[in-house]
Amino acid sequence: MSLAGVRGTSRVLRNIARPAAVFATCTRAASSIALEDQQQALSAHLSKADPAVFDIIEKEKDRQKHFINLIPSENFTSQAVLDALGSVMQNKYSEGYPGARYYGGNEFIDQAERLCQQRALESFGLDPKLWGVNVQALSGAPANLYVYSALLNTHDRLMGLDLPHGGHLSHGYQTPTKKISAISKYFETLPYRLDETTGYIDYNKLEEMA
Repeated sequence: MSLAGVRGTSRVLRNIARPAAVFATCTRAASSIALEDQQQALSAHLSKADPAVFDIIEKEKDRQKHFINLIPSENFTSQAVLDALGSVMQNKYSEGYPGARYYGGNEFIDQAERLCQQRALESFGLDPKLWGVNVQALSGAPANLYVYSALLNTHDRLMGLDLPHGGHLSHGYQTPTKKISAISKYFETLPYRLDETTGYIDYNKLEEMA
């Protein structure tokens, strides 16, 4: 190739390289901005990230502060519990049990669950060599299901206080035409009621029903 040809080729390559360099610079700048936006989004307080939701939560705080609540299970949650519930533990899948998780990276989740198991056994004065404990139930309904499943077979009879008389949905509540609680689909649920004249359970009648 002649000298003129080489120079011409060099000019073409420079013309190609110049837009490419500009594009790369713009891409790096855009990536930097995007990363900065991500960091701001991750660290933003709820009042900035979603003012509408923040406002709703603040209204609920005010309602709880000026409201007499007679539901025991809706007692005030301590700041320590709120701190734990809002921690980075929420980012982790922890399917399974300590030492036998489906996903990796659960060593600290395992530590927390084992500590909870230890404290539960200590609370009831139980020997860990004789007793185990499942602390994964999120509320009373699944906890009741765990107990039923441990003691009963499918379609066994389950008797519980009727819902209008102080029972719970997870006792297998159903109407004459519809099974309301999923428990009633797995077990033969039979509600019993209080003696409306005394407000007590009539155990003789309960035995007859059983």
